[in-house]
Amino acid sequence: MRYLLSAKVRPETRAELLAAIDAGRFGEGFPYGDLGSVLARGRVDDSGTIRWVEVCYCREFSGVAMDEEIGYFEEYLTEITIADARSPRSCEGYPACKDCDCTRKVRFPGEPFLDYLRRNAAETHPAGSPQPVRPTRWLGWRGQVTPAEAQRNGAGPSAAGGSSPFPGPTLDL
Repeated sequence: MRYLLSAKVRPETRAELLAAIDAGRFGEGFPYGDLGSVLARGRVDDSGTIRWVEVCYCREFSGVAMDEEIGYFEEYLTEITIADARSPRSCEGYPACKDCDCTRKVRFPGEPFLDYLRRNAAETHPAGSPQPVRPTRWLGWRGQVTPAEAQRNGAGPSAAGGSSPFPGPTLDL
């Protein structure tokens, strides 16, 4: 499955993230590809939001898109959103997705992520005042998410009085 991701860099991690990407350490230990090179191909708009495309098969096996990758991103990024690039009903999934061209024409506006990061990594961030980290949100396809994704969004049975910011039916995968 292909996903459209967006996020913002946590200001206090800019320099560390740049160093990790440049040294090939970003995503170290992740067994299924180079997360750093995929993130580095992202584009950053005027609001500082990075947008990029990821291929991931986690939902097919665990019910949650980007389940294995998300921890690597959350270390440096905030306000992460994960949306399906196309309807899951139209996606052949693993292994066909690897060579699928469904996102071939996707072009995000803005400057290359590494240019943005290099320009901003040296900016000082006031010590002791880290930006609030906002939780990752799963958007699914037009608001339809799996039950496990809905739970992570705060709409599941373990959410104490929470409601999903993305109401709607869930996908049965």
